[in-house]
Formats: sequence, C-alpha cells, structure tokens
Amino acid sequence: MQDREDLFRFVDFIGQETFHGAVQIVPYGEALIHEYYWEGLAKLSRNSAVQAVGTQSNFSFPVERMLSVYEESGGNKEKLRLWGTFHPEMTTQEQFLMQCSSLQKAQILFCVGAVGVPKNLELLRQLRAGLNQSVYFWINKMDGLGRGYTEEEMKAFLELDKYFSLELRHFKADKAACAESVFIQGDGKIRPCNLCTGEMGNLYRDGLDGLTQKICTRKVCDCFLSYGSRTDVEELCFFKPYPAFRIPAGDIRQSLKYHKQKCK
Repeated sequence: MQDREDLFRFVDFIGQETFHGAVQIVPYGEALIHEYYWEGLAKLSRNSAVQAVGTQSNFSFPVERMLSVYEESGGNKEKLRLWGTFHPEMTTQEQFLMQCSSLQKAQILFCVGAVGVPKNLELLRQLRAGLNQSVYFWINKMDGLGRGYTEEEMKAFLELDKYFSLELRHFKADKAACAESVFIQGDGKIRPCNLCTGEMGNLYRDGLDGLTQKICTRKVCDCFLSYGSRTDVEELCFFKPYPAFRIPAGDIRQSLKYHKQKCK
C-alpha cells in the first residue's frame, strides 16, 4: 500500500511539473505483476509532456490481462517501453519466449537481455535465436565472476550483443555528462543516478526546477543504468532519443543503418 501511494504521488506530481522527457521506473523486485503499476504507467502516458514511459521486468506478468488494465486506464501503447530480463533460475526459455511473442503481437516496444554468465552461453544463444530479429538482445556483465572474461567468452557475448563492450569500459564518472537525467526515489529524494549517493533535493519540496547542482560520489559508471543516460558515449545514439530504455529507435535494421551513418 505504501508503494502504491508513493507511485501515484509521483505520477500526480509529475503531471503538475514543467517536465518534458521520459520516465523509466526501476523497481526493487518485480513490479508489473501489480495492476496499480500499469495504472500508473497509463496515467503518465496520458501526459502530453511525457514522451515515453516504461519499467524493468522479468516478464512474469499475465500479458493480456495487464495490457487490458493499461488500455482501460487510458494508456498510450505507443509510449510504452519495457525492459525484460531473462533469469534462467526463475523461468524456462520457452515460457519467456512466449511472453515476448505475446508482447510483440500486441505491438509493445521492448528489449530483452540477460547477465553474461559464461556457463549459460548456449542457453542465451538459443534464446536469441528464438526472438524476433527486430528485438534488441543485450548482455550485462557478470559481477562476482572472480576473473575477467576470456577472449573467447568476450567474442561470444559480442556476437550476441554488439554493445557488450560498453559493459566492460567503466566510464569515468562525470556529472556534466549526465546533466539531462535524475534518479528519484519513492520518498521523493533526488539523486544523480541509481548508484550515486549524493542528494540533490526532494521532488516534493524542491520540484525539478529547484534542485541543487549535481554532486557525483562515484569514481566510475559501471552499469547501464548509470552510463545509459550519458551524453558523451557515442554508441548510445543507437538508442536515441531515450537510451535508458535500451530500445533502438525504430526497426533494428534501420537503427543499424542510422548508427553507421550518424554515430561514427
């Protein structure tokens, strides 16, 4: 009940702000099994100043039912963006692919990915092969591997995700490079990103226009959520205009062409 209250407080407040951009919800745990998240996303999508809305998920929710909730709440499907993470310890490849197929039939934009665990390489190859080629398939580096990736492993993961190398670069933290984004907690505290502990103010006290200057407490940006909104990472133009969703702009083949022409 507290989570629901926090979500709608945020949604209602954003509707009153002079805000123009996108909102991605990064939940602690699986959010989309709860109808109120779909209602909140729908309300955000009705705001003409909000260009895109979405959240991260393990895709365990009942697709038809939840999309009905979204549409009945007045949600704009064209603005919806979903980030799906495959956890082989939580579901089977077949079940996950069925969920992806249902979302694609419903014309929902989404990306799919998994942690780059070397022992799961063959399973991830099978998953990629089972997905429509227009769906971007990303690989996150594995924390706690206890060693670096071998050249063979890096090559294999790069074949699955041509941008896997971004996960290994550890960008030097630079507050000026992420000036266009902020991370807002459920209680309204505003931080530069999901990893940075420095507070810039509180949404409900200061609004978005009354924030203090960003103070970065990090040395490096070493996960996609922290470097995904940086303006100095050339490769991220593949995901413009809102790279944080990790979804290419339009059809993946057109995006690849755009990348070759505009990003180099």
